[in-house]
Amino acid sequence: MPFSQCGSLIPRVGDEQVVASAWERFLQDRPLPGTGVRPVVLDSWQRCRSESVDPASRCAPGAADERVRQLQGQNRDLCDAARPVLEGLCDILRECGTLIMLSDHSGTILQLNGETRARSAGEAINLATGGCWNEEVIGTNAIGTAIATAAPVQIYASEHFCVDVKRWTCAAAPILDPLGRTLLGVVDVSGVKETFHGHTLGLVMAAAKQIQGELARRDGVLHSRLLARAMDDFRRYGSDCLVLFDHRGRIVRTAGSVQAAREQYGVRLPFEVGGQVPGLNLARPEIDRRHHRPDWLRPEWLHPVKDVEGELGTLLVIPLGARQAATMPPLPKALPAEGDPFADIIGSSESLESAKARARRIAPLDLPVLLLGETGAGKELFARAVHQAGTSPDGPFVAVNCGALTRELLASELFGYAEGAFTGARRGGLPGKFEQADGGTLFLDEIGEMPLDMQPHLLRVLQDGIVVRLGDTRQRKVVVRLIAATNRDLLADVAAGRFREDLFHRLCVVCLKLPALRERPGDIEAVIAHLNERLARKYGCPPKTVAAEVLQPLLCYHWPGNIRELQNVFEAMFALSDGDTIDPALLPAHIVAGAIPVFAPAATAGRLDEMEREAVRAAVENANGNLSRAARTLGIARSTLYVKLASMKIVEPAAVSPSR
Repeated sequence: MPFSQCGSLIPRVGDEQVVASAWERFLQDRPLPGTGVRPVVLDSWQRCRSESVDPASRCAPGAADERVRQLQGQNRDLCDAARPVLEGLCDILRECGTLIMLSDHSGTILQLNGETRARSAGEAINLATGGCWNEEVIGTNAIGTAIATAAPVQIYASEHFCVDVKRWTCAAAPILDPLGRTLLGVVDVSGVKETFHGHTLGLVMAAAKQIQGELARRDGVLHSRLLARAMDDFRRYGSDCLVLFDHRGRIVRTAGSVQAAREQYGVRLPFEVGGQVPGLNLARPEIDRRHHRPDWLRPEWLHPVKDVEGELGTLLVIPLGARQAATMPPLPKALPAEGDPFADIIGSSESLESAKARARRIAPLDLPVLLLGETGAGKELFARAVHQAGTSPDGPFVAVNCGALTRELLASELFGYAEGAFTGARRGGLPGKFEQADGGTLFLDEIGEMPLDMQPHLLRVLQDGIVVRLGDTRQRKVVVRLIAATNRDLLADVAAGRFREDLFHRLCVVCLKLPALRERPGDIEAVIAHLNERLARKYGCPPKTVAAEVLQPLLCYHWPGNIRELQNVFEAMFALSDGDTIDPALLPAHIVAGAIPVFAPAATAGRLDEMEREAVRAAVENANGNLSRAARTLGIARSTLYVKLASMKIVEPAAVSPSR
């Protein structure tokens, strides 16, 4: 199949005349040839026709300076996170004669960098700050089409819909809200068509990913402060509905009866975490916020959440039952943080909040739970929280690491033994962990390491609730909630005959996947702050100052050992630092070496290769190792991707799937 027919994200320069001819036929409502026009472009042309876009439009409409400043203020978080990335792109592309820009979600350009000649050429079509490049007003272009499709796209020359834009080429990638996954804006690189390069698409995709990562980090810090300040108002209400919003009007946490709020007041909120209410976006002017607030929302229900640095967000308290009076009494004091079983699981990223929300729903069900996560991701912490939030929090919590014991020791640990069961057995015998956990929870960590011949015995206990000690015949009835955990792919082990399928289904009644720390980088700073406070209590001293030169490498490192690795590294630095400041010299060398950001200062030579490497890595990761899907995303043949992977040494081809 010709390259131009495969739906590639990257245009084919050789098809320019074919595309130009097809555009003329399209405007005349004549049938198009079967080749040449990429589907993403044809779909865009059809949207332009439905919106009555004038193909003779000479330039994009523009916003007044005051309106631009207002939009920049409303998108301050996005602009601040994107500024260093755009400056890095400008350094990389300084000699390429291109423009690098950021638009908001509607396509209005908020920031623009580039050399003088490119700026002058761009001004002729209002490719400048304040220009609006939505498809609906200026037709097919990378910014507008990326907004319309919520996907990265590259548009070349005659693929544009409007005549005067056809001498340009552009590549753009959407920037999504890390919390709610809504569109925040677009990063774009544009230039005259002679500047076209396929690498540009990978460049903007990597830039968008970096901006999203920085936004997630900032959100994590701010949400930690917000939750800390709101904790006193978040006791477990028996009758009221609470919704906590951050400074952008996004939902961070909810509690209480949502259904009752809907029935009594006609409340219509996106109650899921990340849902946004424009009327509570503190970046908007007050008059604008009031205009966007729904009719059912009463002003007295809104409680600002502040700290010394200013307003962090808003707590919405919807009174239910006996608290329906228009004037509400002061909010009662909350339970201490220790009363929340999940208080020690630090972070407010979308993935962690989702895991905690699912764990809260699971906790009271008394069903077996299988926790999936990498080593050090906090599986035992989650298991303890589920136990504490369950129906028997006062019962025992007993933990066993199945991978740390020999087969013989594990059998005696789990099931106990009778007197004389083996040489050295304790007089009178010993109850096993199942008996010790009676009336509570048994946590079996590294369940995938359990020997195959022991698994039937475990299955029998789970099915019958009866334990027989080694060397004994007496049956003992136990009531135990089982929580198991593993970092292995148990389904693959079942297929390979290393794990019993019936035991897998017995353990995995409910499954909970825990995110790795690198998947929630916005939580790292909050975890460090928590560790700082905890270690201060442990060592009997005030919390120590963590300077930027210490914090930045910790934030940028990928933490293969997850929370456990971060805890060990930080405690060593805390304990060995003299005085009240963490000594930067104590940073481990491998963390400093592994904490180089994507746009670290370096020579211009080789940067495009590095960006290509990042784009390939991201495509493979997003496709979960499916090389066919990753190749389609990159717009290259699968064989080409194999060559790139081998030359870049990103991953061995055997470790990924050619197709799925």
